[in-house]
Amino acid sequence: MKKWLSEELICPECLNRNADEEIRLTVEIRQEIDDDITEGSLTCPLCGSGYHINDGIAVVVPEKSLPIIRNMTGYGSFSMSSSYLWSHYSEFLNDPDQTDAYKRWAEALTPCKGWALDIGCAVGRLTLEMTKSHDRAVGIDTSLSFIRAARKVMHQRMLEFDLILEGEITERRSGHLDTAFRFENADFIVADAMALPFRTDRFATASSVNILEKVPDPSLHLSEANRVMDKQKACFLFSDPFSWDETVSHPDLWLGGRNKGPFKGFGMDNISRMLQEGDGIFSPPFSIQETGAIQWKIRKTGNLWEHITSQFLIAKRG
Repeated sequence: MKKWLSEELICPECLNRNADEEIRLTVEIRQEIDDDITEGSLTCPLCGSGYHINDGIAVVVPEKSLPIIRNMTGYGSFSMSSSYLWSHYSEFLNDPDQTDAYKRWAEALTPCKGWALDIGCAVGRLTLEMTKSHDRAVGIDTSLSFIRAARKVMHQRMLEFDLILEGEITERRSGHLDTAFRFENADFIVADAMALPFRTDRFATASSVNILEKVPDPSLHLSEANRVMDKQKACFLFSDPFSWDETVSHPDLWLGGRNKGPFKGFGMDNISRMLQEGDGIFSPPFSIQETGAIQWKIRKTGNLWEHITSQFLIAKRG
C-alpha cells in the first residue's frame, strides 16, 4: 500500500457503528520499498480494530466482510483473474477479439483536479485510466486475487499472466501498457463497497461499474459512493447490466427489475431518478450529462465467452 494512501484511511468498523465517527487509522510500518508499505498494520485508535498489510496489500474491511475476502472460489479464483485480466487489458495483447470497453468508460470522464475512486475495480484497468485525468486514483475490491493482480500490473508496469485455454492448460500472455498511465499515482486495496474506508467528501470522482447487482445491499453501496464524493463538485460514473440475482441480494433490495414497489421498472430509470431527486441517497442532487450502453466481453476459456451490455451514465454535481 502506498504511503500516501495510508494517510487517508478511516475505520470501517466505526463507520458501521456510527456514521458520525470517521476515525483515521494509525499505521505501523514493518517493511517498505520506496513509497510502498509491504508489511505492516493499520489500527483504529477508538475501537482497536486492526487491519493487516501483507505483501503490499491492505485489507480494510469490517469483520463481517472477512468471509468474502477469504473465499478463494468465484471472484477469488485463479480462473476469474485470468478472465478479467483479458477483459480489462486485451487491447494490449493484440488480440483479434479484444474489447475496448474500459477505455470507453474512462473516456466519458472529464479531467479534473482531485482524487478518483474506482469501486469494484477488479484487476484495475479503469483505475489506471483514471490516473490520466485525476491527481490520484484508488481502486477497491473485495477480491484479494483481483487486487493482487492489479498491484502486480501497477508495479511491473506491463501485462503478464497465464491465460486459460482449457481446464488446466494455459498460455503465457504479455503486453506493454499505455505509457500515459501514471502508475505512481494509483493504488489498490481490499475494501467493501458498502463500508468504504475513506472520509466523507474525499473524492472528486467515483465510479460504480458492473458492481451494483453484485453487492448484498445496492442502496447502501450507492449511499457510500455518495458519502465519499465531494458535496460541492463531483462526477459519478455509473454502469451496470442490471443482472439481478437472488443469490446475491434479496429482490426486496433490488433497485430495478421489479413489477411493484418504489423501485418497480427498469434499474437505469430508477438510478437516474435517484441521482436527480436529491432528497434521498444522492444529496445534493446530480444532473445527468451523458447516457449510453457499452458492450464488453469476459473470456473464460478459449471456447467460453460472456457477451454483456452495460448501460451507463455520467452524472455531475456543482
